[in-house]
Amino acid sequence: MPKPNKGTTTKLSIRLSYGAEEYIEKAASNLGTSKAGVILLELSKIFKNLPSHAMVEEYKETISLKPDHFVMSLNEKVSDRINELVEKYGMRKNVLIGYIISNHFDPNNKDLEPKKFMVQINSSLLKKMKDYSEKYFIDLSVLVADSILEGPYEGMPIYDREGSEQFFTNVPGYIRDMVNEKADEMNIRSHLYTSLCLYKQFMRPEGKYFE
Repeated sequence: MPKPNKGTTTKLSIRLSYGAEEYIEKAASNLGTSKAGVILLELSKIFKNLPSHAMVEEYKETISLKPDHFVMSLNEKVSDRINELVEKYGMRKNVLIGYIISNHFDPNNKDLEPKKFMVQINSSLLKKMKDYSEKYFIDLSVLVADSILEGPYEGMPIYDREGSEQFFTNVPGYIRDMVNEKADEMNIRSHLYTSLCLYKQFMRPEGKYFE
């Protein structure tokens, strides 16, 4: 059987701190995904809350990076964003991203305890998600969580066919709590809020996963 096409991807080699790598390994096991999957999930949040130059300089004094490298695959959009950061901060990519990710995954930073999560979406949307997941080897749990972090579509979704499907996955606890809080604010059900987030990223041209 031929291997699925990964599409346009690049390799990222980074140095992580011992504590961050252990934390990422634990989170990957809990969420049923790879270490790369956990990092990709959190990159969206990291990009929105980047540290200042002064903070990165402080990381050099407070964070010890391992001598060996962790290698992962990135899609073209994420790779381009990282290259922009390298140019902005004027540091080697493996060290800069290593410091930023290691700080983010400080064991005291957040709760990544997995929670069971129900997703109910249109059948055509689910097909797009599965196709993307197989093409780029990114777990559905990561795609769901990352899309939620990007927020909901604010218009009326339009699909080319009727019918919905339901599946269960695991997401970090803070993401499940976020969905419940945002759904309450909008006075809609949590599964509809999730559906709007996924629609925005997979069905809209401006979406991160639109193809």
